[in-house]
Amino acid sequence: MDCTTNVPAGFVRRKDFGSDFIFGSATSAFQIEGALGEDGRGQSIWDTFAAKKNLFSPYGEDAVNHYKKYEEDVKIMKDIGFDAYRFSISWCRILPTGKKESRNQKGIDFYKRLLMNLKTHGMEPFVTLLHFDPPQALEEEYDGFLNRKIVDDFCDYANICFKEFGDQVKYWITVNEPATFATLGYVYGTHAPGLSSLNANYSDSSSSKKQLYSSSTNYATSVAPYLPSDDDNDDHDQDEEAASDDDDEASIFPPNRFSVHPPKKNDMMNMSSGVKGNSVASPVSQEVLPATVPSKKISVKDPSEYPYLVAHHQILAHAKVVKLYRDNYQSRQKGKIGIVLNAHQLIPLNKRKRNQKAAQRATDFSLGWFLDPIVNGDYPENMHKYVTKGYLPEFGADKYMVRGSFDFIGLNYYTARYVSRQASDGGNYITDQRAKFHVKRKGVYIGEEQGAAGWIYGYPRGIMDLLVYIKEKYNNPLIYVAENGIDDPDDDSSTHWKSFYDQRRIVYLHDHLSFVGQAKQQGVNVKGYFVWSLLDNFEWDSGFKSRFGITYVDYDNGSKRCPKLSASWLKSLLAK
Repeated sequence: MDCTTNVPAGFVRRKDFGSDFIFGSATSAFQIEGALGEDGRGQSIWDTFAAKKNLFSPYGEDAVNHYKKYEEDVKIMKDIGFDAYRFSISWCRILPTGKKESRNQKGIDFYKRLLMNLKTHGMEPFVTLLHFDPPQALEEEYDGFLNRKIVDDFCDYANICFKEFGDQVKYWITVNEPATFATLGYVYGTHAPGLSSLNANYSDSSSSKKQLYSSSTNYATSVAPYLPSDDDNDDHDQDEEAASDDDDEASIFPPNRFSVHPPKKNDMMNMSSGVKGNSVASPVSQEVLPATVPSKKISVKDPSEYPYLVAHHQILAHAKVVKLYRDNYQSRQKGKIGIVLNAHQLIPLNKRKRNQKAAQRATDFSLGWFLDPIVNGDYPENMHKYVTKGYLPEFGADKYMVRGSFDFIGLNYYTARYVSRQASDGGNYITDQRAKFHVKRKGVYIGEEQGAAGWIYGYPRGIMDLLVYIKEKYNNPLIYVAENGIDDPDDDSSTHWKSFYDQRRIVYLHDHLSFVGQAKQQGVNVKGYFVWSLLDNFEWDSGFKSRFGITYVDYDNGSKRCPKLSASWLKSLLAK
C-alpha cells in the first residue's frame, strides 16, 4: 500500500458530515470519577488491581475527581460545542455488592444529577453499563466473568439502570471493548482481574522485579515455552516479514490497551533489549506477572480457556440485556442499544497469500470474535477452525438471543498493524491466531506519529478501511466511532503550558475525522464520532503516566481543568 494513501484529502469541516452527525467526547467511570469509597460505593475489580499494583501513585485515587466536578466538566463540553457525552456507570456505585439487593440510592442520585445537567446543557448522553469494572464482590463470590452466573447479575443491574435513567437516556451501550477485557485481564494479566494464562511455572526469585529490564527478561523467559520455536521451517529469519528491523514489535513488553502479541521464542528472549530505557512503559510491565488461577468455584480445565470463556459470557450478558431492554423498555423509552468493540486495522505485510489469510484470521480473532456472534449468531469460521479444540464455547440455543442483538455498533479505533503468518500448533489465544504483528515494513513504521505509551502509530486511513469493512461484511449497521485519540506522556513534571500545545493531537484527530468523512461518502452508515478523551485520566495499567485528554488536569492542584489547544481546535471545527 502506498504510504500516501494514509494522507487525508483537504480540510475537515463540520458541515461535511451532515446535520444529523453527532460529535462528542468520551470517558469512563473508574478513570475519572474518584470518590471510590464515598456515598456507599462498593469496590470494583480495578480498585483491587490498581491498589495491588500501586497504579494510583503518585497522585492518589481521586486525581481527576469528576464525582465532585461533573458540573464543570459538562460546561467544558458545552463550551467546546459537543452534541453528546459518552460516559459509563459504575456498577458497584449502583449495586455495591453487584447484587440487586444492595441497591445504593446515593449512587443512583449522582447519575441522575449528571443526566439532568447534561439535559440542561442540551447534550445527548451515550451511557455504557460496563467499562472494564465489574464488582469485586462478584469476583470473590464466583470468579466474575469466568462464571455464567454473572449474566443474570448484569441483567439485574441493567434493569435498575433502565428503570432509573431510561427516560433521560436514548443511547445505551452494554459492554465496552469485551476483547480487551478478555485478553488483557485473562491472557496477560496486565488488566484487572490480573489472571495470566501464560506462565504456569513461575516462581519469584528476582530481587529487582520493579525494574522493567529485569522483569521483561523474566516475562520473556516464562512465555517462550508457550510459543512456537524458531526451527519450524517457516522462514522466520529469511524473508522481509522477519527481517531484523521488522522485529521491533509493539509487544516488546506485556501489552498495553491495544497492544499485540509476541510471536516466537527467540523474539521473546531478546525482547528485553527493546524495553530497556522505555520511560513510559506500563507500570504493570515492571512486575513479573505469574500465571494465576481463580478460586475453585468453577471448573476450568486449562487457564488457556480463560479468554474464550470470559468473552462468551460477555456476549451472553450483552444479548440478555438487549433482550430485556427490547422486551420491557424500548417501545416506551424510544432508545437504542448496542455494544462498543475495538479493533486495529490489520494489513497483510505483503501480497503473499499466507499473510493475507493471517490478517483476516487476526481480524476474526479480534473484531469478528464479537461482531460475528451478534450479527450471525456464531463465532467466525476461522475461530472454529483454529481455536484449540475444546476451548471455544458453543452458543447452542443462545444463538437465537445473541443473533441481531444490537441497534448500533460502537467502534474504538486508535492504530494499525502489519500482519504475517505465524506457524503454530495453537494452545492458547495468542498462538491460536497463527499471526505475527509488525509495526514496520521494510524499515518504515506503519505510522509517523507514535503515542507516548508506545502502542499508537498514527494510521488514520485505517479507520475508514475498518468502517468500510464492517459495512461490506456485516450488512452496513449503524455505527458510532466511540473512541479515537492519542496520548502524551506525563513525566511527573508536566505542566499545563507544557501540555497545552498539543498540535500532534490536532493532526491526529483531524486526519482520522477526514477519513471518517470519506467512509461516510462511501455509504458507511456512520453517524457519530467521540474523541478520547475529554479529560486526562487514569489510563489503566499506565496509571497517570499517559495523558489522552483534550483538557489538561493538574493532579497536584485540586484537579484543576485547563482545556488544551486541541479543545480550541475542536471548538472551531464544531462551531455552527
